[in-house]
Amino acid sequence: MIQDRKDFIGGSDIASVMGFSRAKTPLQLWAEKAGEVEPADLSEVEAVEMGHELEETVARLFTKRTGLKVRRAPKNYVYSSKATGELPYFRCQVDRLVEGTDELLECKTCSAWKLKEWDDEEIPTEYILQVMWQLGITGRSVGHIAVLIGGQTFKYKKIDFDPSLFDDMIKQALVFWLMVEYKTPPMATGDDNKFIVDLYPDNEEQMQQLDELNDSVALRQQLKRTLDETQTQIDEVEARIKQVIGDNLGFTTQEYKVTWKTQVSNRIDTKLIKEEQPEIYNRYVFPSKSRVLRITKNK
Repeated sequence: MIQDRKDFIGGSDIASVMGFSRAKTPLQLWAEKAGEVEPADLSEVEAVEMGHELEETVARLFTKRTGLKVRRAPKNYVYSSKATGELPYFRCQVDRLVEGTDELLECKTCSAWKLKEWDDEEIPTEYILQVMWQLGITGRSVGHIAVLIGGQTFKYKKIDFDPSLFDDMIKQALVFWLMVEYKTPPMATGDDNKFIVDLYPDNEEQMQQLDELNDSVALRQQLKRTLDETQTQIDEVEARIKQVIGDNLGFTTQEYKVTWKTQVSNRIDTKLIKEEQPEIYNRYVFPSKSRVLRITKNK
C-alpha cells in the first residue's frame, strides 16, 4: 500500500500546483491535500480503467518502435526526492524504467479527439511537467512519453531534464505545500466557480465589512452588464436569422453553413407526477442544496 496521496505532491499533481492542469485547479488540489474535500473516486471510471489495462501495450509498442527495453518500476513504489531529500512530501511514481540507462518512460492513452495535441513535437504541458517532475525526483536525465491515441495512433517523444525548470517547480511546490500545512487556500480561478460550493457548502448569518473588495464587486457588476448587453445582441441577431430561415432548413454563405433543425427531446412532467402519483414523486424527489451569489447596490 503506497503512502496516502494527500500526504505528498506527485507527478500527477505538479501541473495543478503550477496552474497548468486542465483537470484540476490549484484550489481543488489544495482542498484535497488539506483534507477539506474527498478526492473523486476514479476506480470505476472506464477511461481510467482502460488506461491501466493498456499501459503494458503502450510499453511494448515503445520497445518495438525504439528498441529500448523497459521494465516495470517497483509496484506501488513511491520515489522520494534525491534532489530535495529533506522534503519528503515531494515524491513520484514511475511507469517504466529503461534498462541499462538513467531514463524512464511514462505511458499514456487518450481519445482520438486529442490527436492534434500530439502533432509534430507537441506534448500537452501537464505531461511535460509530470515527466520533468519524475526526472528531478528520481535524479534521471531523460524521460520518454509514449501515447496510444484513440486505440489506433501511437506516438512517442523525448523530454530532456531541465534543471532550471525543475528548480522553479520545486519553488512553486514548496509555496503550495506551505499553504496546505497552514490551511491557507490559493486564490480561486474562474474554473472554481462550481467547485467552490463543495468547499463552502453552507453559510452562517453574519455579514462582514470588506471595503477592500469594493472595486472587485464593481468590476464584476460592470462585466455582468457587458455580458447581458452582449447576450441581448446575440439574441436579436439569432432571431433575425431564424426569421429569414422560416420553414426552410437553413442557408449557406461564402463562409458559413447555417441550419435551424427541429429536435425532439423527452422530458418528465414532474408537476403532473406530483399531482397524480404523489407516492412515486416523493420516493424519487430529493433536496438539492446550493448557494446563490446576489449583489445589490447599498441604499
